Amino acid sequence: MPVRKQEAHRALELLEDYHSKLVKPQDRQLRLAIERVIRIFKSRLFQALLDIQEFYELTLLDETKSIQQKTAETIRIANKWEADGTRREIPTEESDYRTVSNAFLQDNNKKSESRNETPDSAKVPAVPIVIPPPSGNAEEKKAHVASPEMKQLQVNGIEGGGTERTQGEDGYTYMTVVLSRAGGAGLGFSIAGGSDNPHVPDDPHIYVTKLIPGGAAAASQLQINDAILQVNDTTVENVTHAEAVDALKKAGNTVRLKVRRRATEDTLNVTQPTSKEEAVEIELVKGGSGLGFSIAGGLGNQHIPGDNGIYVTKIMAGGAAHRDGRLRVGDKLLMVKNTSRGDVCLDNVTHEDAVAALKASGERVQLVLVPGPRHGQPSPRTSRANTPSSTANSLRREDVTDNNEEPRVVELEKGPQGLGFNIVGGEDGHGIYVSFLLAGGPAERCGELRRGDRLLAVNDTDITHATHEQAAKALKGTGQNVKLTVVYRPQEYNKFEARINELKQSHTLLRTSQKRSLYVRALFDYDPVRDDGLPSRGLPFRYGDILHVTNASDDEWWQARRLDKTDADAIGIIPSKRRWERKQRARDRQVKFQGQGTPVSTSQSTLERKKKTLSFSRKFPFMKSREDGKSEDGSDQEPFMLCYTQEDANADGEILYRVELPMMEEITLIYLEDESQDEQVLSYETVQQLTISYTRPVIILGPLKDRINDDLISEFPDKFGSCVPHTTRPRRDYEVDGRDYHFVASREQMERDIQNHLFIEAGQYNDNLYGTSVASVREVAEKGKHCILDVSGNAIKRLQVAQLYPIAIFIKPKSVESIMEMNKRMTEEQAKKTYERALKMEQEFAEYFTAVVTGDTPEEIYAKVKTVITAESGPTVWVPRREPL
Repeated sequence: MPVRKQEAHRALELLEDYHSKLVKPQDRQLRLAIERVIRIFKSRLFQALLDIQEFYELTLLDETKSIQQKTAETIRIANKWEADGTRREIPTEESDYRTVSNAFLQDNNKKSESRNETPDSAKVPAVPIVIPPPSGNAEEKKAHVASPEMKQLQVNGIEGGGTERTQGEDGYTYMTVVLSRAGGAGLGFSIAGGSDNPHVPDDPHIYVTKLIPGGAAAASQLQINDAILQVNDTTVENVTHAEAVDALKKAGNTVRLKVRRRATEDTLNVTQPTSKEEAVEIELVKGGSGLGFSIAGGLGNQHIPGDNGIYVTKIMAGGAAHRDGRLRVGDKLLMVKNTSRGDVCLDNVTHEDAVAALKASGERVQLVLVPGPRHGQPSPRTSRANTPSSTANSLRREDVTDNNEEPRVVELEKGPQGLGFNIVGGEDGHGIYVSFLLAGGPAERCGELRRGDRLLAVNDTDITHATHEQAAKALKGTGQNVKLTVVYRPQEYNKFEARINELKQSHTLLRTSQKRSLYVRALFDYDPVRDDGLPSRGLPFRYGDILHVTNASDDEWWQARRLDKTDADAIGIIPSKRRWERKQRARDRQVKFQGQGTPVSTSQSTLERKKKTLSFSRKFPFMKSREDGKSEDGSDQEPFMLCYTQEDANADGEILYRVELPMMEEITLIYLEDESQDEQVLSYETVQQLTISYTRPVIILGPLKDRINDDLISEFPDKFGSCVPHTTRPRRDYEVDGRDYHFVASREQMERDIQNHLFIEAGQYNDNLYGTSVASVREVAEKGKHCILDVSGNAIKRLQVAQLYPIAIFIKPKSVESIMEMNKRMTEEQAKKTYERALKMEQEFAEYFTAVVTGDTPEEIYAKVKTVITAESGPTVWVPRREPL
């Protein structure tokens, strides 16, 4: 069945429609697999759209910035996006690194040829391109886009031609390799590198990185690590990756490649030796920048034809491998030692298994490897000897002493993000060191500041013996232009970094004198693996975790310890309140794709959708009625974006942005303006520890709350109970005052009590008032029982004001399907309303929840609820402090 390319822009919608029809039990695995595809696609496109939006609003629309500033920032962000599209490093917590070919199809060549233009390098997507053979058939001219994780040129081929070679006086062999595309096939090799994305640090050459089995290149004299100097009559020295791609695309059926190869490599076979006698062992210390190298190869994804080994394909500047200097491109990894799974042999494993082994390693990573041929130049950013010896003593580095370096002056101009580097040190007589350079920041663009530099002076202020706070104050107090006096001290810095790691491993924190310290409760989940620019090891946490912030003096990052009884070593860096809220405000405008979720009714305006039937609650805003409860299902709409490919998408009150993304159709972004766009962003809540003398009330919110409440009272009648409500309804003959209800004779009196905040919640039914009073809840609490309350989220705040701090647990459903799975009698429409009501409840009251619980079965959820109640029962509890951060 041919692909209907005219419907490509609806691919996600069609996929979601198909997914929604998979309701049979036997469809479960397929449904989960499709959900994974949709999630991956959305996360990448969503992030791209957010980056564009943030750049547009914070740079281009900022009237306080000059044209020169906007130009500089635009160039910086372009460089960042180009770098993000290239092959990623392995920071041990990142994802898959193997080359994936033919992931998407784009009918791109046809458009280029119709315009008769050479594509500009800035418009070429930073992804591997599989070069098609030249053909007169326009339908066959398709660029096959591979994974954006490896920027390589992959050319499938069949026949290879002859070679010519000469020996240069510079130690290189220069060769001319002739390749032919037999039958219109490709050339059969991959490339990496270029002036915009060096394959070897500080080397702009284009290198051959892979030979495709059965291809023309594999049958020729071309070898991995050959540097391509010329394609036919086109020079490709010191060109961008895209320009090299373009030269190969235009080369025709017979391609003459002039390549350069080290003379010592000329006699080597492309298959690396693997004998244990030739293997060496090295140890890398991750630090805050990860391992810093890329790998390729493995079963089913051979990097070298006929070899299933795992090979190093790139060393990232600033990473652990680059700092160490012993690991090189072309090295074959044999084993990762001392992982959480023991020693892992990398012989005949898949690429995924190799990545998993590296992820499972600790702070110090021991690698057994066979050194490959050396072809790159040592990086000028390190003073260490980079060539390993063949003896056992090769495991030790020959370091140039720090004393050989002289102080130097580095001049920087502040950018929108400051100077673009982080410092550490200043404790117990240690100096101040540069620990991190922000990609694209002033320090990195300058090229003169290095990780491991020790700061001696800021302008005319001597900071040789300054504390961390004094150095930070000196840097913040400078003007636009800053003059730094620094000296490169890699040995000192490495010793300091090792000391920090030792302190962490021995559960010891650095002294935090004169640093702001506080306790907070996290109001969001945080995964440091997904956060860019961490200056040190990040601390993961979940919603509701209590954090002891030991240093909140920095505007961007705080040092904290998670108060977790099961993990005494839970320390690290977390985003500051300011940083987190700034990033989230840029993401408040959620991207929603056509076909996802419940469509907004076109018969209602935005204003109409926001109206509520608030008859009685207008008089008492904190009261609810039965009618209000029925109208809660999704009546309020959050600000969101819609993505369209047609140009007629328009509506009242909408702002349209039109963008064109590489390899995609034109996309129009429509943002629905409303007054809720400036809603408070949840980050942290200051807390204090109290000792209470009562038993805390319990409020369960979300699906299954009635079932859980009943189960708690039934299973533990001595620990859980309910309070007696109040009503203005006349007492019936069989009812007892104080047992069934507290009967209030005067409606006016109950209204006054409501106005005076003596009730945590009240409502009206059949012209009678009903409510739960603070006094009734307190009566149960002081008898030593958890008072089970069936109330809304508003009651949490009122109990806190009354200093009856409840345990508020939100049951968060995973999906509409999970709700139906737990309640077989519920229809799909009912499940959708329940799910929407839960989402709205979380949005409105998330900051007041003690814990958020989720699970696959009612039994699992019930067990987690009991665990939370046990942990939060006291008598020592953390309660809101109501102190601004």
